[in-house]
Amino acid sequence: MEPVTKIMHFKTSSSYLEDPSRLISELTTTCSAGKIDGFSKAYLGFEVEDPTNAFWVFEWESLAAHDAYRQTETFKAIQATAQKIYTGQPKHVFVNFSDTSRIFSAPVTELVTSTLKEGVSMDKLEPLVTQFQAKLEGTPNFYGSSWAPVIDKPNVMYGVLGWESVQAHRDTVSSGPLKEIIDQVKEVADIWLVHAILAPSK
Repeated sequence: MEPVTKIMHFKTSSSYLEDPSRLISELTTTCSAGKIDGFSKAYLGFEVEDPTNAFWVFEWESLAAHDAYRQTETFKAIQATAQKIYTGQPKHVFVNFSDTSRIFSAPVTELVTSTLKEGVSMDKLEPLVTQFQAKLEGTPNFYGSSWAPVIDKPNVMYGVLGWESVQAHRDTVSSGPLKEIIDQVKEVADIWLVHAILAPSK
């Protein structure tokens, strides 16, 4: 079993926007990493492009550990509070990233999905992602990246990248070899991209 990262993205309620810390405190009082088998770390924050959207990132020892937690009384106990935090149904994905601690702790985290166009296979996208990662190495104001297919969605590649700022990201990819690779990615996949400011959950 390998570690898995769960990324939740949702529209927040007005009560959460008014006082996020109060509702998060309610959640963490009910459940903490020390009480949940297989749970290692969480990062919470808001989308930069639309601050009424939030991201929650949870790191688990395995997908089985996450699934087992959902059957516990602790999970059931937090649902009433959780439902005060979002409106509608949160979107979530599971991804087997490599080490992401520096990425999610960066001042800004870029979250990007590349969904293969019809008839295109992942072996067209993966080499481009590998090239992109190699070109990013040593870039100023860059905290690293991790990429992997979404579990149960083999046609979607998810990437998380850490940056000093949104502007640092834009400046880095606006021209030159990195932009050329991005343009090639767009030929084989549809890209969705936003930024978030995340912080470790206390």
